[in-house]
Amino acid sequence: EDLLHGKTFPMWALLAFFSIAVAFTPYEPKAGWTYYIEARRQLTWPACAYRFMSYPSSCDSIDLWSGAGGNQEFTFHPAPGGAFYLQTSCGRYLSYASDCSQHVVDTWPQAGVNQAFNFTRSTASSGAFEYFIEAVGRRNCAFKYLSFPVPCTTNQPDVLDLWSAPGPEQTFRIHPVRASSPIVHTWNSQSPCADPFAWYSNSTSQFQLLCTSTLLDVSTTPGIDPESHFKHIGSALTGNNIPSWASGQSRWAPENIEVYMQGKWFNVIFWANSVANTHRIGWVSSSTGSLPGKWDHFSPNYLNLGMAAGGDIDAHVFFDAASNTHYLVWKTDDNNVGMTYTRIWAHKISFSVGASLAVKLEGSPQQILDSTGLWWVDSWISGGSLIEGPEIIKHGEYYYLFFASGRYCEWSYSEGVARSKNVLGPYEKMAIPLLSSGIVGMYSFLSFSSLALRSQKYLRYGGSR
Repeated sequence: EDLLHGKTFPMWALLAFFSIAVAFTPYEPKAGWTYYIEARRQLTWPACAYRFMSYPSSCDSIDLWSGAGGNQEFTFHPAPGGAFYLQTSCGRYLSYASDCSQHVVDTWPQAGVNQAFNFTRSTASSGAFEYFIEAVGRRNCAFKYLSFPVPCTTNQPDVLDLWSAPGPEQTFRIHPVRASSPIVHTWNSQSPCADPFAWYSNSTSQFQLLCTSTLLDVSTTPGIDPESHFKHIGSALTGNNIPSWASGQSRWAPENIEVYMQGKWFNVIFWANSVANTHRIGWVSSSTGSLPGKWDHFSPNYLNLGMAAGGDIDAHVFFDAASNTHYLVWKTDDNNVGMTYTRIWAHKISFSVGASLAVKLEGSPQQILDSTGLWWVDSWISGGSLIEGPEIIKHGEYYYLFFASGRYCEWSYSEGVARSKNVLGPYEKMAIPLLSSGIVGMYSFLSFSSLALRSQKYLRYGGSR
């Protein structure tokens, strides 16, 4: 157990792969799924908190509420023509009048023509997974689109009604809560693996896996697909000649990078170690391959990344081919000192080989993201938000910064993503989670990364049950 983070690894913290090549997403409305429905307000959360379609315990009216919970759940059922009936948790259905002069949205005990809704993709440039919701039974009426007011009420629920045309105030997002038929997963690790990191090793011509553990467990598999299984083959460290800064029983979130210099591959693992009850990041390298026990050259001390009061954790190294530059990316452990938000940083680094491998920090660290502005991101700190576990990939003209969010080993834990045309930002956050406990049917994204193979990319995450 890590008392600083409130983390206890579950008995089965196993690894799963999810292929993003699979043509399925519950962010496109699916029958059998339960959703929160969010109004896309002019201001982001929490400045405009009343945004979730809601109903009271009596289930006899509809408005916008400031949070998402049981009274904001709608289960989608199939209706004729690809439409949906939206059922509340108390059994009634979202409804409207057939009389074109009535614009009220409320509930009805049965599903029928006046309870059917179509979801149409927003045409706005920012409209990915955003929808106009049309009342099917009012196709001959002028007012048929679910709508909310432009001003944002800050002290009471906002009204919902029907409007005559789709636009910004008729735009909604849907957030998967659970499925009636959950996705079936395949475990990919032979043994428990927290904070998994997978890579293709040029040293072994195998795919390898690292896990948070005392001596950094190593597993391997010859190929990658959603059915792959990593077999445990030993530990990266032998336990001998470990310097004081790297001593202890918990080495968190290891990540290996291969660097080709002087005609051979060097493997360098960055991880976070507890130093005086605060995590700091250091490294260990191997010049003789990536088999167990080969990593034996340690950094002289942990890296001085600004000495944030909460500490530094979740190291990731990104190589930017466009500038031929390596960046160390990490989270400052701000929640460790009671801060209500956490931050992601980047620092340019370089590798060199003299008598042994060396890592040099170039310039100064730069904050590239914080945890604010997303309603689905919570924290161990009351009223706060937490992001961690960063990873950057480049695709096309954008850099994509992935991050875990919320409370580890709780149902709120999710995976988010932000994008930028500059590796150091500013980054624009996607307003919905990339993955959530509701989507995958388990909780806890212990870690995340992408793994490219031919035409597919795999998302690797840990889950607990």
